[in-house]
Amino acid sequence: MFRRDFPAGITFVLAGGVAANQAIGEALAKLCKAEDFVIRVPPPRLCTDNAAMIAWAGVERLSHHAGGDALSTSPRARWPLAERG
Repeated sequence: MFRRDFPAGITFVLAGGVAANQAIGEALAKLCKAEDFVIRVPPPRLCTDNAAMIAWAGVERLSHHAGGDALSTSPRARWPLAERG
């Protein structure tokens, strides 16, 4: 079933903050080699965590809030920036 969904020779892309972790990258490179996958990992300078993006989204949300206490909202896994209130 795995090979039906993921045939040999496909490209595995490791990105984001986890791609900057050398141990994870080396382990996945070994696995990809064993499974005949191609692995692509961007250079560490492009592998940043998204904490800064999350913080900026909070700044934007606070700056666009119209009245009331903008910090009284419960956290949500997905929160469109365009949503108000």
